[in-house]
Amino acid sequence: MTREEPSESFNDFFTQPRILWNSLSPVERQDLAQCLLYHLQYVGSKSVRQQNVDLWANVDTGLANTLAEGLGVNPAKGSHVSVDISYPSLSQFNTPYLAATQRVGVLIGNGFNGQEVKNVLRFLEENGVFVQLISENLGAVTPADGTKVKVDETFLTKYPVLYDALYVVGGSAENQAKLNQDIAGFIQEAYKHYKPIGVATTGNGFINRSKNNNLAGVVFATDNPDFRKDFVAAIAKQRFWDRT
Repeated sequence: MTREEPSESFNDFFTQPRILWNSLSPVERQDLAQCLLYHLQYVGSKSVRQQNVDLWANVDTGLANTLAEGLGVNPAKGSHVSVDISYPSLSQFNTPYLAATQRVGVLIGNGFNGQEVKNVLRFLEENGVFVQLISENLGAVTPADGTKVKVDETFLTKYPVLYDALYVVGGSAENQAKLNQDIAGFIQEAYKHYKPIGVATTGNGFINRSKNNNLAGVVFATDNPDFRKDFVAAIAKQRFWDRT
C-alpha cells in the first residue's frame, strides 16, 4: 500500500489567519496589534523580533509594519497572501449583545441609599447578571436605613479586570481615604478599558465630566428614573469604543 501525499492545503499556513484579519473590525485589529506588541517587546533578541515581523507580513503587511515600528526592527519584506474573503461572524462586533452572564463589581461602603441599591441589584439579577459586592472588609455594609447587606469580596483580593462592568455605590468607611482610593482605582481601570459603569446617587463624586472625557457608557442614577434599564442596556453592549 502506497502512502498518499498530503493535500497542498496542508502547506497553506496563512489563508485562514488572513481571513480572520479581514473579518476584524478596526478596533479589534488595533487590539490584536497591541497584544502582539505586548508579548514581543519582551523578546530580547532583535533577530527573533525581526523574524516575527516577517512572519506576520504573510497575514497583513500593514500589521507587520506596525509591529516593526514598535519592536525597533526593519519593515517587513514581502506581502500578505492574496485573499479577500471575510466572515462577519468572526468579529465580536457581530455577536449577540446580552447582559446575561456578565459580571458586575459593586463598589460599596456604608451609608448608601439602601432601597435604591437593592432595587438595582435585584433588577440586575433578574436580567441574568452576576453581581459581587466589593468593600474594604468581608462581612456586611450598612445602608442609611440600617438593613445590612452582605459583602462578597474585598478590594485587597479582587481586581478590576475580573469584572465586565462596575456599579459605583460609594459610601463611608473607617478609613475613608483608603475606600475612595480603591474605588477610584477600579473606576480608572474599567474606564480605560471601555467597560460600562453605573453610578448610584451616592457615587457621583467619583466621576466627573470634563473636556477630556465624554463619559460614554457611564450611566448615572441621579435624576434618571430609567437608570436600571439604561444600566442593563450598557452592560449588554459590553464595550464603548467611542469613549474618550
